[in-house]
Amino acid sequence: MKGLKGKRVLITGASSGIGAGMARVLAREGCRLVLHVNANQEGIEKTLKEVTALGTDAAVLSCDFRQPETLPTFFEQAWQVFDGLDGLVNNAGVVSKTTALKDADGIQFMETMAVNLHAPYLLSTAFAQACISAKQAGAIVNNSSIHAQATCEWFSAYAASKAGLDAMSKVQAVEWGQHGIRVNVLAPGVVPVERTEQILSNPKMAQKWHDKIPVGRYGTTEEMGEATAYLLSDATAWMTGSVLTLDGGLIARGNYPSR
Repeated sequence: MKGLKGKRVLITGASSGIGAGMARVLAREGCRLVLHVNANQEGIEKTLKEVTALGTDAAVLSCDFRQPETLPTFFEQAWQVFDGLDGLVNNAGVVSKTTALKDADGIQFMETMAVNLHAPYLLSTAFAQACISAKQAGAIVNNSSIHAQATCEWFSAYAASKAGLDAMSKVQAVEWGQHGIRVNVLAPGVVPVERTEQILSNPKMAQKWHDKIPVGRYGTTEEMGEATAYLLSDATAWMTGSVLTLDGGLIARGNYPSR
């Protein structure tokens, strides 16, 4: 991707799934990486081994995004690893599935918001402030979901957090464009990761989903990484405040009967 070689990028939630796929692609593009992990130490060690094998410089930092008071220190440490950052990928998130009636006190709702929306807000703002102080440009990619655009039962907390992330990204793009800071959103569809691969690979489940997806297959973490590289690259230098949906056409078709 144009202009990525040597760029310093922080990826949150890089221990598995889409975050690990992003890390592998950006490593191949020559980026230097700061990899965030919360609890999955085995996973982050695997990611670190994979990206360093590709010849990139990488470091690992831990932080629990449910504790917002720890984020300023975490970001300062991330900024110092390579004496600055050029890109921020807010990928870390939790997928909560419950009905509003089962979470009537809103505990799960607020925990979901803390990780999926509040943490990206704090990190993006810290990144923007640091870039402005350093008189440099920057690019942010927020990993959202198609659930921000069209959703279903059990996803009130998750869908709300991702819809908020989409809206927040557009506002920040408007506010920070004058400083050369771009903010875009990646909205993945169904992408099997470690925690979902077994159930999604079940033939009956796979057929159920594939029949709904116009291109007839799931997405891959590698494809999400390629899209992230595109959004961070100079190829999208005039792109900000946009949502890039990668779902094989799932929500474009809508829930119409098959014809």
